[in-house]
Amino acid sequence: MHTLQKLLTHKPPLMTQRNAHRPLDAHILNQIREYFRIGMAYSSNALEGNSLTETETKIVIEDGITIGGKSVRDHLEALGHSEAYDLLFRLAKSHTKNNCSFMSGSSPYRLYRD
Repeated sequence: MHTLQKLLTHKPPLMTQRNAHRPLDAHILNQIREYFRIGMAYSSNALEGNSLTETETKIVIEDGITIGGKSVRDHLEALGHSEAYDLLFRLAKSHTKNNCSFMSGSSPYRLYRD
């Protein structure tokens, strides 16, 4: 067998171990998605100067509770990033179902609005 064919057909041990856990339970996938939603919203907002902490961002997004002493803008930015994260997931799902480019047409423009 040629070296290239060996490389293409060889499965590293970590890949085999990872695949043994697939498919992941829907509950676990949802927890991972929520973890990254909060982290993405917090990180994006922090880069823009938002004063919400990561815990406060989680409370605003998951519970819909406003944080005393924080601006309305800070709250709306957190919610906006969360909605953008959801939109990306919906577009990616429709991409895999319909086999079309999820970043074509007006989709990219729906991610950003003033």
